[in-house]
Formats: sequence, structure tokens, C-alpha cells
Amino acid sequence: MKNGKRKMNLNLFHKFALAMILLGLFPMLILSTFVMNTILEEYENALADNYQQAAIHISSSVENMLSVYNNASKSAYYYEMESRTEETAYSSGYDTLRRILTGEIFAYEERDSQRESEMRLFLRNIENMDGYIYAVHFVADIPETGRRSFHFSRRKTFFQDEEAFYDSMNYEEWDTASKNLLLIPTHGTDYYNGVRDDVFTVARNYYDLRGEIGREKYIGTLFVDIDVEKLRLIIKKMHMGEAQNIWLVNEEGDCFYSTRPEAAGRNLEREGMMPVSSEETMVIATQENDYGLKVVLAVDRKEAFERISSMRYTMYVFLGVCAGALLLASIYFSGKLTGPIHRMMEQMSQVESGNFDIQLPVRTGDEIGVLSERFNRMSQELKNYINQSYVAQIKKNEAELTALKSQIYPHFLYNTLEIIRMTAVDNQDEQVSRMIEALSEQMHYLIGPVEDMVPLEKEAEIVRKYVYLLNCRISGKVLLNVQTPGSYGIMVPKLILQPLVENAYVHGIKPKSGRGSIMIEAAVKDERLEVSVIDNGVGMSEEEVRKLEEFLEGEEPGVKNEYNWQSIGLKNVHDRVRYLYGEEYGIRVTSTVGVGTMIQVLMPYKENG
Repeated sequence: MKNGKRKMNLNLFHKFALAMILLGLFPMLILSTFVMNTILEEYENALADNYQQAAIHISSSVENMLSVYNNASKSAYYYEMESRTEETAYSSGYDTLRRILTGEIFAYEERDSQRESEMRLFLRNIENMDGYIYAVHFVADIPETGRRSFHFSRRKTFFQDEEAFYDSMNYEEWDTASKNLLLIPTHGTDYYNGVRDDVFTVARNYYDLRGEIGREKYIGTLFVDIDVEKLRLIIKKMHMGEAQNIWLVNEEGDCFYSTRPEAAGRNLEREGMMPVSSEETMVIATQENDYGLKVVLAVDRKEAFERISSMRYTMYVFLGVCAGALLLASIYFSGKLTGPIHRMMEQMSQVESGNFDIQLPVRTGDEIGVLSERFNRMSQELKNYINQSYVAQIKKNEAELTALKSQIYPHFLYNTLEIIRMTAVDNQDEQVSRMIEALSEQMHYLIGPVEDMVPLEKEAEIVRKYVYLLNCRISGKVLLNVQTPGSYGIMVPKLILQPLVENAYVHGIKPKSGRGSIMIEAAVKDERLEVSVIDNGVGMSEEEVRKLEEFLEGEEPGVKNEYNWQSIGLKNVHDRVRYLYGEEYGIRVTSTVGVGTMIQVLMPYKENG
């Protein structure tokens, strides 16, 4: 029979789990995979489009920048001298630069110095057009003197190497027939002294416009060095991440700028450094702009798709969690269905053996919950019936016997103590007599008529008797000071002070030296009575106070050892006060190691007691 049930449960469990997986997990897996693949494809297309737009924007920005320098380079045709002479006052502006270079407007003996001075002014005007212009040069072909070069830079003071300049510009192979803006890839400023800087150069050829159109005579070339920082700032504005590398190259493959510093100034095609698309890298390139430059953008696919990959990983983790949750749910619901029935069968055997305190937990409102509730009601009704007809009679007999004992024991103890006291009086031993009298009064107070509330003065008097007996044993080492002004008529629960005073001596004064003082104070604050027992004993650490507070708030009544019940008096007082007045009242402990301890009993206070 049992084997049959177990087999049925397993079959139901397997069917339930399989149904949840087939109806829940598989459709979710198929749908999520389809959605994720679609999102991944769309994300890749959108990402490629965004990078393409970013590359086009960079190319356009570079083109706009070069257009500014292109227009600035044409200004030489309209240049006018800052210092005019009679010879130059009426000269045409477009021919001024040629006349300066030939020197025909200067006196013969001052021709060289004037030409040098005026060309310096001309180059300075060009440099002032933009803050990123590093230096300006002009190489002229003068019939009388041959090749002459002029240089100006505010950043570098001394021009020192003419040959290095010509090598950087590749001037020996210079195209003097081009009338467009010419670009020279990134190179160093070795022709100046000091630290090498990286610049790229824009150049324009100048011609004598007086000749036949289309056959103008070459005059010279203007070279403008521009700090590559200009290109870096253009690319920086796009906020490209670390997963992307950018190259700005011309049609020959010369690199003008790159986010990889080692590539700047090198020919990427010739040196095999031009990026190509692969499974790891996505490469995007723009068309060449009007100045022959294009932007090449390489993106690390792994880093670029990190977020979408993380999303896909999260989805698979979510699906795994869902699968585990479905399995756990099937186990849980199977247990919820069969577990209560098995527990009910086990508890029925307990009822059969006579234990009617069985209560099944009722956690649901379904048929299982209703059945458990009716089982609990049945066992409780059986228990009540048996208590009424059988246990009640036994309790009555026990109560009568206990009442008889409670009458016999106190009278026997009182009479015995009185006999001992009178014997001590006859023998003239007054101390023993007073001790027995104090003990007798204490015991009479303890086991006398049961009263819930007693005057505070009566509690203080019993404490004095206790300390008197204590001092008889330890030679008067404990000093008791009771300060309860205005406490007349105040009623307090019985036996709340003596346990606190005993605790102060045993745990505070006795471990220190056996000698000390205990003070009892009573005060009313904010409709609350505060009775404090203060000692100057060893005190407690913060950890000890914390453990004591946890004990007071706990359910354990105390820890018994071979000597006494540790803290059971404090726990008893604390629980009684809370039972009478509520959770906001009870015992509060304050202590300092080496100074002492104060235990306060907090109770509500009303007018007239």
C-alpha cells in the first residue's frame, strides 16, 4: 500500500514538473532566443550606422578646418604692407608679396634687410589667424639670389636646420605647378631647437598673376605648420570610447593623426598597418573629402558589444533561474499537497496514545486547511471533555493537599524560629536574637499573605533587614542608604527591591573587595516612577551589559549553577513589571567598569499613589 502511494506521488511530481517546463520554460527559451538574436542584429546595424555617422562627422569637421586654412593661405594675394613708402603707396595689393620678394620697392643697399623685415611681418600676420598655427614658412624662388626661405614662430625662437626643413617638406620633389591646398603628413619640428613637437603642414604655391592666364610664373610656396592638437580636439568632441581607434589618412595611406600615437606620420599602406575588418574588429571608412583625407574607424567588437553580450548572459541566467524556480515550485506544490496529509496521519497516532495537545498548522484556506482546522478542533474538544470529567477531579485533590501544606509549613517554621529566638534571649545572645527576628520578619513577608502591591516603605524595610543579616555575616562591610523622599503612599509590586540589592552585593561589591555601599533612590519623572539601586562595585563592560539586556528580553528564566540562580532575580522583577504595566516599563541597566552599576525599575505613576 505504501509502495503504491510513493509511486503515485513520484508520477504526479514528474508530470507536474514536466508540464511546467514544457508550458513555461521552453516557450520562454524559444521566444527569448528569437528576441535576443533580433535585438543583437539590430544593435549591430545601429552601432555600425552610428560609427559611420561619427566618422563622417569627423571627416566633415576636418574638411571645415582645412577650408579655413585654405582661405587663409590665399590672403597672400591681397596682402598689403603695414609700412608704406612712396614706391608702395599706389601699388596693387595682389602684387605686394612679389614686389617684397624681388625687392624692387626697396633701395638697393637696404634690399636684403627690408625684404627680411617685411616677410617676417607677413608670416606673423598669417600665424595670428589661428591659435593652433605652430610656425609659418615661405620658400621663394628669386631670380637674383636663387632660393630663399623665411621662417617665423612664436613658440620656437631659433630656426636652426634648413636641410631638415626641406627634408620634412620633401621640397626637392615639390609640385610647383599645383594650385590647390597641399597637405604634408604629420612630422616633427626637428628644424627648430628644443623639444620635438608633432605638426602637420598645409601649403600653397604662389604665382605672378601679371603673366598670361594658365602660364603664371611660380614665385614660391607658403608652408603653415599646424599643431596636431587641433585634430585631437576635433576627435575628442565625438567622445569616442577606448574600444575605438581612429586614423586620418590620405589616399596614399599617409597617417595625419591617430589615436594610436605610433601610427602618426607613417604610411599605413606601405608598412602594413592599415586596419582590416575581421571577426574581432569592425572597420568603417569614409569617402575622401575635398582635401584627399578620409577617416578610418576600427571598433573592437567584443568591447563594443559588451553591454548586449551582458544582456544576453543575463537572459540565460534568468532562464536558468526560471528553470530552477519551476523545479522548486513543482517540489513545493507537491509537498504542499501531500505533506499535510502525512503530518495529519502522524498526529493521529499521537491522539490515539492520549496526547491531545497536538495542533496542526493552518496556513491555507483550501480543503487541506479546513481539514487541519477541524482536526485541531476535534483534538481540543476531546481534551476539554477529558479535563472536565477526569483531570478536574485530580487537580481539585492536589489543590486541597497544597492548601493544607501551605497552612502547616509556615506555622511550623514561625514556631520553630520563635523557640530559637527565645532560647537566644535566655542565653543573653542579643545579636542572634535580632538576626532570628529579622529572618522571621523576612520569611513572614515572603510566605505570608499573598498581596500584589505593597507600600514602598515596607519594601525598603525588608531590604534593611536583609542588609542587616548580610552585615552580621560579613562584619558590617555593606553600607545601605535609602533616599525615598515624598514616597509616602506609593504602592509597588511586592519583592522588587530585595532581588536587586542582593544582585548588587553578589555581582558588584563582593567580587571587588566585599566592602561597599548600596543606595536606593525613588523619584517621579514625567508620570513615571523610577526606583534606582546603585552600587559602587566592579561594574560591567558594554558587552556584559548587552548580554544582560538580551537575557532580560529573552524567554529563558535564568542559568542555574551549583551556587545560585544567576540573574534570575533581575529577570523575575523585569518580567513581573512588564506583565503588570506593559512593554515600555521594566528594568534598565547602566554600568561602568571599576565605577559601579545602576539598576532602575521603571513603573507608571499616578496621583495619590
